[in-house]
Formats: sequence, C-alpha cells, structure tokens
Amino acid sequence: MVAVRIVTTSAPRESFLTFDELAADILKACQASQLLSASSRSVDSEIRLLAQHDYGRPLRRSLARSEVREIVSEAKSTVWPHLNDESVRLVSPREFTRFWSGLGVQFKLAKLGGAEGLALLGFYVRKMGASHLPLICVNTAHHPAAIGAAFSHEMGHHLTRRLFDSRKEHTQFLAYTAYIEHLDDPEELAADILVSLGVFPETIARQIFMKPRKGRPSKHAAEELPHSVCATVLKYFEARYGLSFGKPPLSTKELQYLAAVIHFAKLRRALLTEYDI
Repeated sequence: MVAVRIVTTSAPRESFLTFDELAADILKACQASQLLSASSRSVDSEIRLLAQHDYGRPLRRSLARSEVREIVSEAKSTVWPHLNDESVRLVSPREFTRFWSGLGVQFKLAKLGGAEGLALLGFYVRKMGASHLPLICVNTAHHPAAIGAAFSHEMGHHLTRRLFDSRKEHTQFLAYTAYIEHLDDPEELAADILVSLGVFPETIARQIFMKPRKGRPSKHAAEELPHSVCATVLKYFEARYGLSFGKPPLSTKELQYLAAVIHFAKLRRALLTEYDI
C-alpha cells in the first residue's frame, strides 16, 4: 500500500461521477512517480526480500500485543465474528458489497486492465462524493483470492482508522508489491494482520507454522520459512482458495500473488511467535 495525495475539486458531485476521475488521477500519479512500473520490474527481488526478511522485530516495533488484540476485537465485533476461529470464505465481489453495505462505506467494483491497472488491487478513500462517506474500490480483474484479500485489507483500513484516530486525507492504494513497506506503517500492518488472520485462523496456523513443536511457539524462526512449510502453505492456498502456481517461469500475475502469499504467511507466523496469537 502506498499513499498518494489526490487533488479533487471542492464542488459536491455524486461518487459515481468523481470515481472515474479519482481512479485516473491515481494511475497518473503512479505512472508519474514510476511506482507501478518500477514495482513490476522488481517483483522478483521483492519476493526474495520478503522470503528473507525478519517479520518479528518490525511487528513488535509497529504494534504492541495489546494493540493487535484490540484490532482483532474491533474486527470481530463489526465485520468478522469468526475471525481467527475459522478461515474466511470467498464470495463474489457483489456479495462482499452486500454483506458490508450497512457499515457506512461506499463500494466500487472496477476491472482495471493493462500493466498499470493490474498492479493496482484496490484503494480506500476516507471521504468521497456528496455523501462524504469512505469509498472502497477493488479491482475485479484479479483471481478471487486476490480480490478477497483486497476487500479485507481495505475494510481493515476502515476499521483501524477509528482505532488509530487517523486524520490522513490522502488516498491509499494497494499495489501488488511494497509489502515490506507495510511493516513500518502501523495502519498498513493492522490491515494486513486482519487479512492474515482471516486466511490462517489459529488452529490452521499452528498446524502449518508450529508443527511439530508443542506449547508456546519458539522465537528462533525469524527469517525464511522452511521449504516444507512453504509447500504446505501453497497446497493450503490451492485447496482452500483455488490459487495455484504453475511451473517456473511464473507469469507476472503469478509472481504478484506469490509475493502476497509469502507476506501474509510470514506475518501470520510472526503473530504466533511474537504474541502467541
């Protein structure tokens, strides 16, 4: 997720009219700063960085255990009553919007193609249109698992905005790289934590990341996931969410999904090893 400041006119207009201008402004801002084009060229290096990075220390630095528990409690009370108890179920984008229609958020579904469009998974705007309600936009050109993660991440921003009492006025967008940057941004990390807990509820997380150790997890597994754990994670995503990866060389889209899988898996393990959550 990268924050981009979007300048819009002050005249009140309906959200469906201002959305196209906002999306165009976001893509122009990304292209001008070469954020998306650079990310597409560096996805291989980012995957290697994600795989080798220690997630424990940045997690502790960004969010205390009590803060993580508060974030989870807020999410369970408003959006995901079974968060961390059972894995989230993938539904159609329209069902996502229907389930969450009473939460004071506008939704926009957009199928954004092209290299720059596909790099954008979704974005969250704190005030949009005449209603001044927050807006969540998700790019439906992606795999259902990526769409579901984008919906959950952006809804995480809506929930944690109140917890962090954020006064930020800029638009935040979720691109398929830059996950490492989330570790140094408490708001981004909080949104990612909700996705990670939804994908890997506690029972499944302990089976995948802690086996064969019993009891409270050790803190020695700081960096790379063992090959056996990586294989288990990939099989889990294929069986549970229908997300599979072909034989190398992987396509650009497969690489972007792999980066997300590594990020959310390592974040979930860190929640266990650091906070026993």
